[in-house]
Amino acid sequence: MALFDQIERDLVTARKQRDHMSLDTLGLLKSEVVNAGKEPGASSSVDDELVLAIIRREVKRREEAAQAFSAGGRPESARKEEAEAEVLRAYLPAQIGDQDVEREVAAVIAELGASSPRDMGAVMKAATPRLAGRAEPGRIAAAARKLLAG
Repeated sequence: MALFDQIERDLVTARKQRDHMSLDTLGLLKSEVVNAGKEPGASSSVDDELVLAIIRREVKRREEAAQAFSAGGRPESARKEEAEAEVLRAYLPAQIGDQDVEREVAAVIAELGASSPRDMGAVMKAATPRLAGRAEPGRIAAAARKLLAG
């Protein structure tokens, strides 16, 4: 089942169960996905990659807002943002561990014959699509830096 269809189905379920947190969060997510599909240059169909990119962006926004609210002395608003981020995280694929990230990056380094930090760009260019959805780019870059430096 397509991810967008799953979100729509979960939106209906949240409405029936009167789960206001999920209902509000998924409603906003659906709106963002529909708007992204209407942008110039976007394909007419909504694919899983587009939905995942939007979910990642929305999770990041909520994490940043939660940090700002916590720093500003508004813990109730921070908890709301964290709860919304948790609802969205349920739709993201599971992240792999740091050892697995390092193993994949090491394989990319071996394939490319990279040997110094100057090769970081080429390693990232090859490793990022390979680990897309399973590891955040920051974790990939940290593993590449570690392996290329030592």
